Amino acid sequence: MNKLTSTLCGLAVAALCALPAWAQTADEPPAAVVEPRELIYCAELMTTTEREAYRVRMRAARTPQEKAAVRQAHRDEMQARARARGVDAMQCEPLRQRQRLRGGTSP
Repeated sequence: MNKLTSTLCGLAVAALCALPAWAQTADEPPAAVVEPRELIYCAELMTTTEREAYRVRMRAARTPQEKAAVRQAHRDEMQARARARGVDAMQCEPLRQRQRLRGGTSP
């Protein structure tokens, strides 16, 4: 009976270890393929819906040239929005980027 119990416990542990692989759906890419989120230019001037739409456009762009075109179009739009709101365009850069451009050190 002792051997049976240890065998069943071993099988249960093996099944639990394999569970994350079974739970992954076919339409979901593996974790290693998911790209890290980039900092969005002028994200403070955007709504949550606009930020998600930008991310969708970036995921849809397949080549580096397409991604650069999406970034540039977004940058132009956000600079126009910043000017309309009277915001300094430098404020649209992420904090680390602003510090690098001004020659400061990061926190």
